[in-house]
Amino acid sequence: MKFKFESLLLAVFPVRIARLLSPRLRRSIHARARVGFSYVGADSLKLGPHARIGHLNWIRVNGLELSERAYIGHFNQISGSLVARLDVNAGIGNSNGISRSMANDGSPSLLKLGVWSKITASHKVNMADDVIIGDYSTIAGSGSQIWTHGYVHAEQGIDRYRIDGPVEIGNNVYVGSMCFVSMGVRIANGVIVGGGTSVAKDLLEPGLYVSSPIRKLPRPADPDTRGDLERVSDSAGDIVYAKRRTDHVEVRKDQDNA
Repeated sequence: MKFKFESLLLAVFPVRIARLLSPRLRRSIHARARVGFSYVGADSLKLGPHARIGHLNWIRVNGLELSERAYIGHFNQISGSLVARLDVNAGIGNSNGISRSMANDGSPSLLKLGVWSKITASHKVNMADDVIIGDYSTIAGSGSQIWTHGYVHAEQGIDRYRIDGPVEIGNNVYVGSMCFVSMGVRIANGVIVGGGTSVAKDLLEPGLYVSSPIRKLPRPADPDTRGDLERVSDSAGDIVYAKRRTDHVEVRKDQDNA
C-alpha cells in the first residue's frame, strides 16, 4: 500500500472493521482473512479466504499475496524491494528475517512458496535475487540461511566484486536446521538436506545430502573470463556480477493439479 492509512487501519482494527473503512482493503482482502497486530505495508496486497497474518510482524514490501489458507505467523520481519507470494496452505512461521534493500534500483525480487511449503522459524532469507520454493517443501527446524549474493575479495587491497544468483528449490524438498544455501543454487525435487549442511552447488538428483569434510578449492577465476557471469550495474557502488540464468529446476505437478 503506497499510503500508510490502510497499514495503520490493519494494525489497529480487526479486518472486518478495516474493510468497512477502506474500499481498497475491501478489494484486496477477503472477508474471511485475518490480520493481527502487525504492520502490513505493500504497494500490492491480496489476502485470500482464511489467509492470516499473526501478531507483531513488520512487513514492508512491493507486493504481498497470500492464497487460500496461506499464513504468516508472529514476529517476522519481511522488508525491502521484493514481492512475496504464498500459494495455497503455504506458510512462513515465526521470527524469520526476509529482506532486501529498499534502495535497489532493479525490479523487485520474488519470494515464492508453493502449495503446502513452509519456512518454519528463525531462518534468514536474503532477497538480493529470487528465491523460488516448489510444492510440499520445508525449510525446517531453525537457524538456516538462504543467500542470493556473495562477495569475492581481491587477494590484496580494497577491491571486491559481488555475485548475485537466484535460489531455486523444487518439490518435496526437506532442508534441516542450521543449513546454509549459497547464491545461484538449484535443488531438485525429492532432495533431503541434512542439518548443518552447507549447500554451495546444485543438487540435481534426489537423495540425502550432508556436509563433507572441509577441503581446499582454487580461488575463483577472473569474473570477466567466466561464461556463467555477466556484469551488471548497482546503485550501492559495488562491482556486481549476476549468475546467468540456466534452465529452471523441473517442478513436478501431480496429475490431479495438471
